[in-house]
This record gives sequence, C-alpha cells and structure tokens, in this order.
Amino acid sequence: MSLGENRLIEEEWRTVRRGIVDAHIAFARRTAVSIAVVCFHFDLERLPEADLLRIVRLIQELTDYAPLQICDEGTLMTFMKDMHLHHCVQMIKTVQERIARETGVSMSFGALTIIDKEDDYESLTRRLERYLEQAKQMGEGRICYGTARYDFCSKGGDESIFADFFAEHRRVNLYNFYNGVPLSEKVEVVDYKNGVLRLKTSLAKAAFLKNEPFTFIRHPLLPDTIKADIVQTIPNRAEVILTRLRFVDSSPVDRENIRIIPEDPLEATIECPDGKEIDGRIHAIAVNSVAIRLEDEEFGNYCFETKEKHVMIAFDLPLKEGKKSHMRISAILRYQKDGQYIFSIYPNHFFKQQIESYIALQQTRLIAMMQKMVLNFYQG
Repeated sequence: MSLGENRLIEEEWRTVRRGIVDAHIAFARRTAVSIAVVCFHFDLERLPEADLLRIVRLIQELTDYAPLQICDEGTLMTFMKDMHLHHCVQMIKTVQERIARETGVSMSFGALTIIDKEDDYESLTRRLERYLEQAKQMGEGRICYGTARYDFCSKGGDESIFADFFAEHRRVNLYNFYNGVPLSEKVEVVDYKNGVLRLKTSLAKAAFLKNEPFTFIRHPLLPDTIKADIVQTIPNRAEVILTRLRFVDSSPVDRENIRIIPEDPLEATIECPDGKEIDGRIHAIAVNSVAIRLEDEEFGNYCFETKEKHVMIAFDLPLKEGKKSHMRISAILRYQKDGQYIFSIYPNHFFKQQIESYIALQQTRLIAMMQKMVLNFYQG
C-alpha cells in the first residue's frame, strides 16, 4: 500500500484527535495530576518544511517530548502533565522565544488551559477556541490562557480577576527573598476589597516583612506571579496589608532563575569539544544555568575561544540523606564574568527534577536560618 493510500481521511483524523483529548480528560478526572492543553498557531502554508521540522523538534525537546498533534488551520496541540498554569505559561513563553531565536519563525498566536474535572470534550475545545480567537485578534504573537473559571485575557482587567480569585481561594503562597533566594510560606487570605489585600501570616514572616517594600504572591491557578506593595505589617497579629497588586511577566520567583551558591564545594568537569577535559568548581547553579570557576583559566580560554560551543558538564549533586546524583548535562558558554564561566544548561527531565530538589533543600536551610534570626530578634 502506498503512503498516499495509507493516509487517514480528515474525518478519521478528527476522531483520533478527539480520542486523545478524551483520554486526557478521563485521566484528569480520576487523578490529582494537573494537565495543561497547549495550542501553538503558525502560518503553515507559508512555512518551509525544513522550518516546520525544526519547530516540531524544539517543541518536543522543550516540553519533555509530550504528545503533539496537528489540529485545524495550522494549530499544533500538546498536553503537559503535572504542570500548573503559571509554570505552563512560563514554559510556553520560553518555547516561543526559542523558536523565534533559533528558527527566525514567529508563532502567530497561542492558547492554553488546564483541564477541569468538570470538563468534557465540547467545553474544553470551546474554551481553547475562544482563547485562540482572542489571541488572534490581539495579534503580535499573543498567548491567551485561563481555566474553566478564570479568563486571563478577558476585558475585565486584573482588578476583576483579583476580586473573583481571592473570593474563592483563601490560601496562597507568599514569597520574599533572603540572600537572593525566595522563601515561601502558605498564608491565609483575610480580606480583599477595593484593591487592598489583607493576609494572615506567621509571626516570624510578619516581623521579616516589616522592613520589606514589596512581596510576591503565587498560586497554581494564577498564570503569572503577583507583585504587591507592602503598606503595613502588624507583627503581633501576624498580618500584612498589601496594595497595588499587578501581574509581572518576568518573575524572580521562578525556580529556573534562582541561582544557589552551594553550601559545600561542588567539583565539576567540563568536556571540551575536542575531547579534552577541564576541572573546575561550581560557584552557583540554577535549573537553566551554572557558573563555574576553572582551575586552569588559560586552557579554558583555549577551550572556549569561540562562544556558543556545546560542551558536557559533569558533577555530583548532593541530595537528601547524604546521597548524590551524578549529573552529565549539555551546556553552552554564554559569557565570562569576574573569573567565572557562565553556561546555559539543558538538563533532561530527570536531571531538572534533581536540580530543583537541590534548590529546595537549600531554600529550607535558609528558611531555618531566617527563623533563627527572627527568634533572636524577639528574644532581644
């Protein structure tokens, strides 16, 4: 049978697509796993085959090889498990930027949502179609997104979203920074009225926030981090009063952007393109980057006489209970600063989880240090 004769007709393709969507809805209903549905729209009629291949490869790589299918009118759809709305929005923005930078092709528009346990095929596809139409009307590569309850591209504005959201969700994560590392705490929403948010926190956090000008708020159903000004703290009642709430596109809270300085030295080996190796020590590490000081800077200059060279970086990362995970990660040198070599790194899903666990451990350690400082403050 020839390839042409073996192709499914359009009606059968739609049946296959519906079966895939129905399967993900059923999975979301019977489990506690969050599933995001993401749509990218490109002008496929004007897109050369070579560019489409590169785009598909990039989407697969950056979404951890999630299922990908073609829908109507040049839209690519994929599903991402265990992804809350905020993380999914940030990932799609990263995909959009990488595609534009590495292929020169701009995504026309996009949409994403989280499958709700009350969703069926019709309600989910209607919501995605609405977001796609909104994004198309806005143009300039816009991405519209939301949930079954919140449309974050609606014309109601942020104030309407905040009022509805805080009326329904009474617990959120509050973030601030200590030594450059975000410290999070679940806090209770006391009241939201006329742009003023009152939160119930811990005594330690209230004392810490007394000298802070602003704070950050996160929740799995919020697509972006909220930044808010601190207008008053009441330590003896463990309350903080916030105003001027606004969404921020580039959030310092994102774990991908958090650089941790290792508590103990982390020795690393860099495998140069010609097969030679350089030893060094990791000065700071994040999910998407690492800073290394080399033992032999002269040889390092030879190894990286031109930037944008792919290398492999190997090191052992400490985990819980004295265990270690051996990492071997693809990397590209971006720049040198203050004797450090700064690399973008591209860990696979497993290595990324290990780095995130390491960052979380360091955050826990710093939280304990902060709590001790606050305790000493109260004890005089």
